[in-house]
Amino acid sequence: MSPFARTTIGIAVPFLSVIPTVPLLGRLDISVFGVPLALLWLFCCIPLASACLAICWFGHDRDLPDEHIDTDYDTGAAP
Repeated sequence: MSPFARTTIGIAVPFLSVIPTVPLLGRLDISVFGVPLALLWLFCCIPLASACLAICWFGHDRDLPDEHIDTDYDTGAAP
């Protein structure tokens, strides 16, 4: 999986599903079973964000052994 695809799926999709849409949906007076549409959408975005991160992990990091990860977790800096 390319770095652009990982960034798009892992960061852009969850970000764009929450930040611009929740304020816009909050202005609508639509409710489903008494729950406002913005709150229902926000609850649906939680599994969406988890699914996006799982796609990134299965597409890239799953087959990478721990020895080949370039991050030094003790100092918190990448080489």
